[in-house]
Amino acid sequence: MYRRLILFLILLAAALFRPQTGFAQGRGVDTIAWSSACVNSQIVFSSPLLDTFFEPDYIKWHFGDPSSGYNDSSGGKKPLHIFASPGSYPIELDVWYRNSDTIKITATIAVVTPMNFSFGPDIYVCGKAPDTLLQGPVIAGATYTWNDADTTHTDTLRIKKSGVYTVAVNGCGVTDSIGVYASDTPKIDLGKDHIMCDSANLQLNAASQNGTYSWLLNGTLLPETSGQIFTHAPGGRYVAVVTVPGCGVYRDTVSVTYAQPLAPPFGIGPDTLLCPNQIYKLNAAFPGATAYDWSTASRDSMITITNAGEYWVFVTYQGRCQVTDTVDVTYRNDRPLAFNDTAICQGSTLVLNADFGQGTYKWTSVPPQRDDQNQTGQSTYFVYRPGTYAVLAQVGQCVYTDTLTVSFDDSLKVRMIKDTTLCYGEDFMLTVQGNADTYAWQDSSHAATYRPTQPGIYTVVATNGCGSDTLTATVNFSACSCQLLLPNAFTPNGDGRNDTFRPLHACEMTNFEMQVYDRLGELVFRSLNPDQAWDGTYHGRKAGVGGIRMDGQLFQYGDETTCF
Repeated sequence: MYRRLILFLILLAAALFRPQTGFAQGRGVDTIAWSSACVNSQIVFSSPLLDTFFEPDYIKWHFGDPSSGYNDSSGGKKPLHIFASPGSYPIELDVWYRNSDTIKITATIAVVTPMNFSFGPDIYVCGKAPDTLLQGPVIAGATYTWNDADTTHTDTLRIKKSGVYTVAVNGCGVTDSIGVYASDTPKIDLGKDHIMCDSANLQLNAASQNGTYSWLLNGTLLPETSGQIFTHAPGGRYVAVVTVPGCGVYRDTVSVTYAQPLAPPFGIGPDTLLCPNQIYKLNAAFPGATAYDWSTASRDSMITITNAGEYWVFVTYQGRCQVTDTVDVTYRNDRPLAFNDTAICQGSTLVLNADFGQGTYKWTSVPPQRDDQNQTGQSTYFVYRPGTYAVLAQVGQCVYTDTLTVSFDDSLKVRMIKDTTLCYGEDFMLTVQGNADTYAWQDSSHAATYRPTQPGIYTVVATNGCGSDTLTATVNFSACSCQLLLPNAFTPNGDGRNDTFRPLHACEMTNFEMQVYDRLGELVFRSLNPDQAWDGTYHGRKAGVGGIRMDGQLFQYGDETTCF
């Protein structure tokens, strides 16, 4: 026998909306996760349920923290909450989909005070990869999460690579972290003794990984503390002292003195980018040169380059003193040019650069530009107007070609809402629309959108290659009337979905009363708590299956629908 129930709702509500504000409980998508469990810290809550393709019509988080007032709940997908006191807090997430299920997920977060703990001094190892066992606090029954991509959950962690490490105990990070660093075994070599020509500075290099430096000249401590210094006349005996944690103290000595005459103009060329397999010659000959000492151990005036590297030479001048120069030679790989179609602002100039090294470059443009531009033969090309541009570059035996189209933009065009009034608790984003490339908000964030959390004037500077524009929006918050959502069905079968009936609301209520009567006028259920739902029972027993119509909609409970 079906028992008809008449549901009578008396809702007297003065509503105030509230501002929105790696550890998880549950299974599958029905999970609540939180970023931390530390007291007085911002904790981010989330659920895989809210990351699915289907957007819910209603979201309500309850943090079980009445002392936080309006902040005790939120309607956001990933809300923030700060617990002011340690303790266990029941977390509830209610999700409602129109014409579908109401889903409730619960969890309990144990909020704790960060543990005072010291890992000790940073650890350094020398000449090998780290292999160190870190010991965290030992607490019976505790859960551990190290910052090694959440793969270790014991009180110890085996370290195999350099980094900074810490651990969270029972969801809350300890007060200390430790660095573990590997250093290469230092190889300090300041080179041979030299007599340099007057005004010819020489750079000494003692740089080592993780090293700290001190330099002495003729036994006097110099102010330089970097890994490299330049010598100056009159020079003398230089000593580099390098301290590398985990390896020790290393030193080397070199004599660099100065003599007449003045250093003549000298160089072996600029740093050079070569084509693959290209053979290149470095020539150190100049008038007055009497001897050569290359980094390759050659004593000739010219060397042939077939490999990338840094090449230096000391040249003796008039048999009395030396000058030096260094060049860095790199080889380009075989990938082609990578020009991309682009747009620039009216009145601007675009510089195209096809520099592959020493070679010949032929540019063409449609429509043609100035004759001097089409005949430059240089690796760079200046674009003054829209068109299609192509280059043929020949470097050694290598030939490269590429083409791009250049269009012109008139100006920066952006817009944003100027002012708006939001309900407390409303999830709203200020959005910059238009052709800007970069954004700078008043708090130095750089996204195209911004979520306002309090009343005020919000400012963003939007920029592209054509200029910048400053946009402002005035955002006010007000207490909005409480809009209730009333499900038209529920199925109290204990499956965790749509098991209870209550109005859904995105606001805090100061007065609430829900009463359920049967068709004879007998009170079946009564609640003064908007979060307390009817589970379909009457005097401890499940009510019969049936339904009624309310406001033209069928309200169904149980597993059948009775229409009348």
